[in-house]
Amino acid sequence: MIECYKKNLFIEFSGWFIKLADFADKAEDVYSLPKLELLLHTGNSIRGCIIGYDRTRQEKLLMVIGIPDSSPKSEITLVPGSQVASITFMDADNAIRVLEPNAAVSILELKRTAKKAEEDLEKNIATKISLVLDTDSYPEENRNLVLETIKFLPSIFESLTEDELGKKAVAENIETIKISIADTYSTVLDNKEVHITVSSGYKFPSKEKERIKKEIESIL
Repeated sequence: MIECYKKNLFIEFSGWFIKLADFADKAEDVYSLPKLELLLHTGNSIRGCIIGYDRTRQEKLLMVIGIPDSSPKSEITLVPGSQVASITFMDADNAIRVLEPNAAVSILELKRTAKKAEEDLEKNIATKISLVLDTDSYPEENRNLVLETIKFLPSIFESLTEDELGKKAVAENIETIKISIADTYSTVLDNKEVHITVSSGYKFPSKEKERIKKEIESIL
């Protein structure tokens, strides 16, 4: 993974500003944008997502929106790009996946992420659910789809179990979750196993997360 960081993250600041602003222009919502902490030469820091970079101005202004999850209000900061002393990627793995979708995901990373998701699931919904990964069957170029799907699961199930009825439905009907890659999407419940099939055609993580949530709701 260290080599992956070196290969994909060693870019000049101005290059990152352009890359992140261009990605924001194409993104469907702010929730999919890489989250950063920008340390300024003044010693102050800004946390958020870059949504614009105006290179036509002498100051070359950056537009940064506050981290969407932390406040219901939109907090926008304008800062000259020359004032940025360092960039911290708050989730470097996710940044690489969304900005460099062809970056390789290792089988070890899949297994570690699955274990973390199982722990988060048990902590969030007080029910033990095991993840079944057929790692040998995942084409290397599609492992990032499996990784994204695994990461969706804790928040999806936290939402599904907000009330007692949801908690009971999950506890009584789901013991394992299996993830596969195929040409079409599907979510099937059989013998207390949810089988989620993801397609290599999806582009927007937020839409895929909502699709999986709705399909699990429909089969409970």
